[in-house]
Amino acid sequence: MPSTRSSISKILISGCHIKENPGSREKAFGFMTRVALQAEKMNHHPEWFNVYSKVQITLISHDCGGLTKRDVKLAQFIDKAAASV
Repeated sequence: MPSTRSSISKILISGCHIKENPGSREKAFGFMTRVALQAEKMNHHPEWFNVYSKVQITLISHDCGGLTKRDVKLAQFIDKAAASV
């Protein structure tokens, strides 16, 4: 895991939860849309929880029962998407 302060470094001890607070409902929706489109391209679909401006994403590869390189790649994309909100 990178040592930089990023979404990836915000993954909880379980290694699969990312929490973001883009600041408004509209920004949260835009952020989620960007991530959803990338996830679709990757054929990798995270679990979502969204309330107003808060977004929680659970990354796990269900077919493997754990984290994979695909999860890390999507987490890196999430980090970039969150930085641009």
